[in-house]
Amino acid sequence: MNPFLSFLLLPAVLLTACNDDDDNAFRLACGPDIQIVDVIVEREFDDFHLDSARVTDLCLEVTISASGCGSQGWTLDLITFGEVAESYPTQTSARLLFDDGVADGDFTCAAYITETYTFDLSPYLTPGTLPTVLSLTGTETTLSIE
Repeated sequence: MNPFLSFLLLPAVLLTACNDDDDNAFRLACGPDIQIVDVIVEREFDDFHLDSARVTDLCLEVTISASGCGSQGWTLDLITFGEVAESYPTQTSARLLFDDGVADGDFTCAAYITETYTFDLSPYLTPGTLPTVLSLTGTETTLSIE
């Protein structure tokens, strides 16, 4: 076969090999996925303030602040029981779990620090659950998600 003809046929072969399966559609991961859990353990070290929260393209961006020496040891998780109330719009809730990475009472300074975290809601909020109202438990924040 002519090498030039092979070069022209290659894109056609590659395009027909693609799978149109929507379940494997590319999704833009914007941060760690929301975690679906069976039990939420109350923790004493969830001492933070939620400064802002917004959702863009199923990416939840939250800005928090807390006292401490720095944010290097901070972790913030977003968890849910996975329940979605069948109303219109649907309703669901999630909780932010904050850990400052410092043992109780071990602060040697008292700065007030702000950090922004992003979480991917797409594995949890499927097209069948949208639109929805997401409540962030423990805060007075609810977000409408289209």
